[in-house]
Amino acid sequence: MIEKIKINNRASYDQVGIVLDQLKQVNFIYGTNGTGKTTLSNSIKNSEEFPDCKITWNRDIAIKKLVYNKEFVEENFHQKNNIKGIFTLGKESLDIQEKITSKASEITKLNDEMLKLKDNFIQKSIERNENEAEYEEKCWILKIKYDSDLEEAFKGYRAGKNKFKDKCKLESINADTSMIFEELKSLSSKIFRGTKQRIHTINYIEFKGTSTVINNPILNNRIIGQEDIDIANLITKLNISDWVKQGHIHMQMTEGICPFCQQNLNEVFKVKLDQYFNDSYNEQLKELEGFNYKYVTMVDEILNQIENVLKLENEFIHNENIITQKIIIFTKHESNKILIMKKMKEPSCSVTLEAIGEELQKISECINQANKNISNHNAIIDNFNFEKDKLITSIWTFIAAENKEDHKIYVEKDYRFEKAISGITSTINVKNAKILELILEVEELESQITSVTPSINGMNKLLQSFSFTNFKFLETSERGSYSIVRQDGEDAKQTLSEGEKTFVTFLYFIHLLNGSNDKSRITENKIVVIDDPISSLDSNILFIVSNLIRKIIEDIRTQKGTIQQVFILTHNIYFHKEVTFNKGKGSNKLKDETFWILRKNNNISEIQGFDCNPIKTSYELLWQEIQFAQERSSNTVQNLIRRIIENYFKIFGNYSEDDIINKFQDEEQIICRALLSWINDGSHFTNDDLYIECNNDTVIKYLSIFERIFEVTGHHAHFKMMMGIEDVA
Repeated sequence: MIEKIKINNRASYDQVGIVLDQLKQVNFIYGTNGTGKTTLSNSIKNSEEFPDCKITWNRDIAIKKLVYNKEFVEENFHQKNNIKGIFTLGKESLDIQEKITSKASEITKLNDEMLKLKDNFIQKSIERNENEAEYEEKCWILKIKYDSDLEEAFKGYRAGKNKFKDKCKLESINADTSMIFEELKSLSSKIFRGTKQRIHTINYIEFKGTSTVINNPILNNRIIGQEDIDIANLITKLNISDWVKQGHIHMQMTEGICPFCQQNLNEVFKVKLDQYFNDSYNEQLKELEGFNYKYVTMVDEILNQIENVLKLENEFIHNENIITQKIIIFTKHESNKILIMKKMKEPSCSVTLEAIGEELQKISECINQANKNISNHNAIIDNFNFEKDKLITSIWTFIAAENKEDHKIYVEKDYRFEKAISGITSTINVKNAKILELILEVEELESQITSVTPSINGMNKLLQSFSFTNFKFLETSERGSYSIVRQDGEDAKQTLSEGEKTFVTFLYFIHLLNGSNDKSRITENKIVVIDDPISSLDSNILFIVSNLIRKIIEDIRTQKGTIQQVFILTHNIYFHKEVTFNKGKGSNKLKDETFWILRKNNNISEIQGFDCNPIKTSYELLWQEIQFAQERSSNTVQNLIRRIIENYFKIFGNYSEDDIINKFQDEEQIICRALLSWINDGSHFTNDDLYIECNNDTVIKYLSIFERIFEVTGHHAHFKMMMGIEDVA
């Protein structure tokens, strides 16, 4: 069934166009001439030829469309060749028909099952796609998380989520949880962003022996004069060895004058001072001076070597650590030099220098680690491509490990969905094969009893019942074709009036709905579109056509036959009222109906949907009043009857009063004439001198004659329809 129709960019439909949605089994479209009804019916018929005109089918299953409009008339009755015959199932073999009906029912059942299976297939496919999208998003989150550090390994997979996801799937079997991100990050920095040249190792700093030098015993020894000299006791007691030494040095330049008391020196005292500061004392002073030179030279050289290392600005060495240790060594070195100078000025004092071995050891360790890293780097450079590929493999192994749980959940869900979809597909294929098998069986059975004869007989019977007796359908010598002939056998197709041609065409179309031009497609389901079928028809035929269409609607509602949905388009208000009438519903809309009005505004077609039948006339209201006639005044009843007869018979049906009266026989003519006089008198005149007694019995009597008028003119069905009277079976 069609659920939605969209038409634009065609004829009077602009770019915006129109949309008919939430369509039902029965759809009524009213529009005056020139509003675009024929374009609409042709668009339904040939929607595939117009890309801007789209039809949306229920569950995307399209079925055969049969459209009655001007084109149908031209294609079938304004041609030189014979009319295509309508194949229908004959009645010769009830057994074969029962088999066909049974198999058709089985096909319908299988099709319904197929629809459910396809719905399930679509749902499972949606769920599988959602699972795929969810997994893709989780993979992409990993890419974002590690992209800045490992981007080189992601090259070729960074531009799209789908490619990255597929790579994650491929690598999932290599998950290794032992990989450490920091190691991969470091290697990535070296391989992907580091220098691609070999690097020389850093010279080691020689600092062996520094501890021995710094801990030289002379720094702790008290350097004093010879202690067995008599003046030694007092010097030692007063601890003035260094003071006396200074005086002894100055004494050499005073020419015998004491540098302290300015008196002449005693030669004996001078000798004793020389003996006190003997050769041993002087040798120790020389040793202290030698130590000072050795220490300063050694540490200055070490500091110089450290500075040379820092000047290399090697990316593999931590300069910050070395600088820190260098500052500490330099600070200690300056302090030690002060202590040594103090010892040299005061040889008798004892000093302890600050050790720098720990700092030198740390610097050495930094250099060792740097050289190790340089060696590793050089090894990588020597085997760069291998190491690069190895790193990329390790990175994807790490990503697979990070993605392990998400991948496991994804695979489990995808397996379930794939299994379900595979099962559904297999079942669909089996049922499809069964449907094709049944269709072939039906076609074989139909070929045994299909014929155009039942269609010919049916259409001729209808023509006779409607008094079209001067022509009929006849099967030609070309099997499967018709011609329209006069009673004497002469071809009548070219001499039919427009009204006759229209009616014959519509009868042909009605029979086509129950058959097919192709005998292999008789039982095929159909969508029917009927566009203004009452053009050029007189009032009698209009009501006949209306009843034929109402029969189609009834068959759809009771699920008889192969018609699944109908669209009825018209410009005629009376025809619209006839085909839309439903007893007891008034203008309300049934659940299986839609109502639309097609208009043209500034030469642009527009459409509007309604929740009830939008086409109403005063004629319908007259009948509603008649249904309660016995409760009305006599004058009111007279006026109602007059207006109905004028509308239905005189104006629309072109009946005169005499035509109506002549339909009656004998006494009934007199009663009918009396009725017409009564309604005219009661509705047109006001005469004080005339008194007409009009009691309830009179009203009932004339209402009975009113009904008889419809019976004798062949429109009793219309009377019962408007009065809401059901036929008793």
